[in-house]
Amino acid sequence: MQLSIASSSLVAIPIVEAILASEHTLGSIITNPDKPTGRGKKIEANELAQWAEEKGLEISKPADTSELNRHLLSSQPQLIITCAYGRLIPVELLHGPRFGWVNLHFSILPKLRGAAPVQWAILNGETTTGYTIFKLDKGMDTGPVYVSKEVNINESDTTPILLEKLAVLAIPDVLDLISKIGRTKATPQPLSGATFAPKISKEMARIDWKNPTETILRQDRALSDNPGIWSNFNGERISIFNLKEVIVANGLESPGDIEFVGEQLLVRTSDSVVEIGEVTPAGKKRMSGADFARGARLTVGSKFE
Repeated sequence: MQLSIASSSLVAIPIVEAILASEHTLGSIITNPDKPTGRGKKIEANELAQWAEEKGLEISKPADTSELNRHLLSSQPQLIITCAYGRLIPVELLHGPRFGWVNLHFSILPKLRGAAPVQWAILNGETTTGYTIFKLDKGMDTGPVYVSKEVNINESDTTPILLEKLAVLAIPDVLDLISKIGRTKATPQPLSGATFAPKISKEMARIDWKNPTETILRQDRALSDNPGIWSNFNGERISIFNLKEVIVANGLESPGDIEFVGEQLLVRTSDSVVEIGEVTPAGKKRMSGADFARGARLTVGSKFE
């Protein structure tokens, strides 16, 4: 079967590789247009497009509906699989391919519809999540379901780890569906039980040290990779990495208080103390929490705002 994959994320790579190794034909990868990236705002392709280019795969980067339609007319895919594409498919194009569009979504629908289901599952303290393969319709993650599987969330799972785990586990079901498409029916989603997982903003990744430690650690696991958790210190934004709860004698009294104890950069939360493993101060390179503490010349009363 002639296939295309629509994605703008590295999480699609296991699916792409599985299709390339199968009897099916991958005609193209459809992804987002290049955009300004980094502090210099240099126009660059996303990481998936860069990977696909290195592999010699055909890439399409439609900027609007007409460009996407032209690509579909020229490449003639029989089925398109979307996975973290990040854009709604216009209704008028859903019936272009013979077998339509199917989406690999990383939750058990109708729970956690939207752009960031894995991040929200971790933030919410869920112990299980999963993946759903469903037929795209005009709604957001509302289409009928072909298959869904539940997967446990480990306490050490971060968003990148869990995304890769789900993508790899979904491969057999994706390949099975491709082989059966047109001969298998999808089941409508339940009318009740829908929850939502909207895109994560940078402001949501700001740490509120008045929160319990468990909440802050979940925030680290869910958002440290993207958009990155942060806090303000002396009016400057500090990116923070590798938090862990510690039991260390300290003089910290209120949430946000900072102390450097035995090569450990400690911060008080509402109910305990965490160590900051690494930081990236504004305009500087990533460094250990200890190096930051030495350079910051912390005093009694030093505090993350």
